[in-house]
Amino acid sequence: MKKFTLMMMACLVALISQAQVTPPAGSTSLLYTFSGLDTYINQNKTFEVFVVFEGQDVYIQGLSEYLTSGWVKGTLDGEGVLDVPAAYMGDFEFWGDTYSLDFDGAEFIYDEVANTFTAAEGYTTSVEGMVLDEFANVVLTGATATPATPATPAITEFTEDDYGYYVKMNIPATDVDGNDLFTSFLFYQLYYQKADRAVYEYEVTTDNYEFAEENMKQIPYNYTDYYDIDVAGAQVYLYGDDIEDWTAVGVKSIYTVNGESNESPISWYPLVVTGINGIQAESSDTHYYDLQGRQVDANAAGILIQVTRLSNGTVRTVKVVR
Repeated sequence: MKKFTLMMMACLVALISQAQVTPPAGSTSLLYTFSGLDTYINQNKTFEVFVVFEGQDVYIQGLSEYLTSGWVKGTLDGEGVLDVPAAYMGDFEFWGDTYSLDFDGAEFIYDEVANTFTAAEGYTTSVEGMVLDEFANVVLTGATATPATPATPAITEFTEDDYGYYVKMNIPATDVDGNDLFTSFLFYQLYYQKADRAVYEYEVTTDNYEFAEENMKQIPYNYTDYYDIDVAGAQVYLYGDDIEDWTAVGVKSIYTVNGESNESPISWYPLVVTGINGIQAESSDTHYYDLQGRQVDANAAGILIQVTRLSNGTVRTVKVVR
């Protein structure tokens, strides 16, 4: 009986240690901008994070590019030091596999007057001891988002290749007056027309998009499935049995802040679709990607995805661990 009780306690401790951090229900999330050096690629990055203050407790969401929904929690002392201990941030899926992401701990200095959090030494996240995010010279700066009308996007290319059809887009992260927008609140939506001139909404579905987690018509600006949809609509593959009947494809931007949505007009791109011909199944193209979707050298270490596209449209993916 005693042994059984000890085993139950051990299981309970394991469950508690894997409890995902979340702020209290009904708390207010404040927008901050992140700036820091990604030491993996030696490149400065900026993006948006969200902060919740609950007394001396501070919750921060978005410190990992692998799991932007993940939260961490720290406690402010009387000197403005925010100690954020190591914590489980949550699970994320990548190419059909699930990974548990851990925050490895950090110390931020809070400047109430400037409304900034600074972590000069930065921080890392990891999966089973393998480092994923790795940042230095991190500064979080308080910001305010206000409703705005986004600038009109444009489709710059519609291409038919051996693998299917795709579009490339220019989606400005600015409003109609040229002011920068916060991309966390920016979306885009695709449309198409046929000979009847009717306007149809295009939908990303889990039936057609193997790595999409949900159906969606409005695609977040920062979204990628690391395969068919690139961030900011840089390239999006299209799926449908009737694409050959389309006469035009269009795109609009949507900016939603505090429940208020503003939309651009739909920008149209005329099409001449000829159909895919002359496919040779024996030709192929192979690339390797890390867990963040970045293309890497075939000899890179870590958890990699080997993607081979055959010219008949077949895709073969293999997880490689080195």
